[in-house]
Amino acid sequence: MKKNMADRLVELREKNHLSQSAVASRLGVTSALISAYEKTERNPSLERLIALADVYHTSTDYILGRSATDSHAAIIEVRDLTDAQIRILRELIEVMRHPEPE
Repeated sequence: MKKNMADRLVELREKNHLSQSAVASRLGVTSALISAYEKTERNPSLERLIALADVYHTSTDYILGRSATDSHAAIIEVRDLTDAQIRILRELIEVMRHPEPE
């Protein structure tokens, strides 16, 4: 069965061991609003969708059903790195993907 956004929000909240109140507190909203998101009564704004993704350590694509994985495994924050550091990370990732046989 394909999960909708509400199902994914519940799954992510529970996976992160958070109550609706805890999520609401982190977002500066009411727990009733978090409940409404989880019951498909309301949809989060773009700003709140991004905040939810940050709270749950996932991507907005996963919450929206555009990605099958909820992991940031493929997402690395490089905003504050230099071009040289980013190049080194890319090289390291390639080495890890294709290790030399022992």
